[in-house]
Amino acid sequence: MGFLLRKTLDPDHAPDSHENRTRIGMLAGWTSALMSAVMAAAKFWLGLASGSVSMIADATNNLTDMGSSIAIALGFQWSRKPRDEDHPFGHGRIEAVATLVLAIALIIVGAEVAKSGVGRLLDPKPIEAPVWLLVAVGVTVVVKTWMALFARELARLSKSQVLEADAWNHAFDIICTLMVVVALVSAKKGWGAVDGWTAIAVAGFILYTGISYAREAIDILLGKNPESGEVRAIFETVLGVDGVMGVHEIMVHQYGDVKMISFHIEVDARMTLTEAHEIAEIAEAAVETELGWRAVAHVDPVDRAHPLFEELNEVLHLYIREQKELVDVHDLRAEGAAPPYVISFDLVTDMETKRSEYDRLYLRCVERVKTAFGGRVRRVEIGIEAAVDSAPMARRSFDLADAN
Repeated sequence: MGFLLRKTLDPDHAPDSHENRTRIGMLAGWTSALMSAVMAAAKFWLGLASGSVSMIADATNNLTDMGSSIAIALGFQWSRKPRDEDHPFGHGRIEAVATLVLAIALIIVGAEVAKSGVGRLLDPKPIEAPVWLLVAVGVTVVVKTWMALFARELARLSKSQVLEADAWNHAFDIICTLMVVVALVSAKKGWGAVDGWTAIAVAGFILYTGISYAREAIDILLGKNPESGEVRAIFETVLGVDGVMGVHEIMVHQYGDVKMISFHIEVDARMTLTEAHEIAEIAEAAVETELGWRAVAHVDPVDRAHPLFEELNEVLHLYIREQKELVDVHDLRAEGAAPPYVISFDLVTDMETKRSEYDRLYLRCVERVKTAFGGRVRRVEIGIEAAVDSAPMARRSFDLADAN
């Protein structure tokens, strides 16, 4: 394993860099494809020699592994293509496409293997299971164990979900092959039905793996929510920049191993435009240096010097803690040199809250503002958005003299 990695990796780059990541993926894919092809051929011969449908099912599983490994290798190879005018963020998501191809192949094969198992139960046939056959199957288990450990190590180095999935696939293959051993031993004792049930069980593993891969690939292609740890790392990095008073609306867009980060920062409204721009650039550079991802910052000026600000901030944060639908409030503003003031802020809901419920949230919040500030506020502007939402923010303005 060490020899292969030394020959593959570029020592001038980290193992999880784009260059080494693609090299590792291609090494994993082509190595797995070659070994899976050899084992598929061997198991097909063993299956035909013994008459075991579960052995043939396991061979079919290995044949599918070969196809999926080729797809993985080609996916990593295509992901090396440089960015171009049509694909400014590169071709990293081809990994997810390769995973989806693998998933579809597994689901189809799983269905066919299950069909074969049912056929064997309905039409039992004798199975030959000499000792040499059991030894041969044992050798394939040893080979598969090495492949699983190899894939796991490559996944750890490259931090690739595709290779992690491939490692689990090899682990499932080991279980499937051991089940075939059980079927062969059972056949020697005259329990021929175990062969059919084993084929169905192997099919279940294949189908489960295929469906899991499909869900993961579709999530990546559609754009799934970022990991909470990632969001926390971005939040803490940006908040540590001098001049940043708050961070919100953190978005993570992933293109294979390339990530685009966008976020809003709150800065003192009394700053000049140039000063605020400089803080935004420092915040972007902090994320890119600390996490290695491309970052874009949006600046929200906040006037904390306004005489109403601290009271407004306290009232609203207490309010969101009382409301199960709300998770945050930001962009607080108070305007006017003397009462009655105009205030504005944005509420953030959880992902389960529907837009049809926003009217109720508006009115409930307006009532809280009227109760807390009475005649000191004449108008309130409220925006509402989900914690992660691609739709435009909903915003309404209320004259407190007319609100009901």
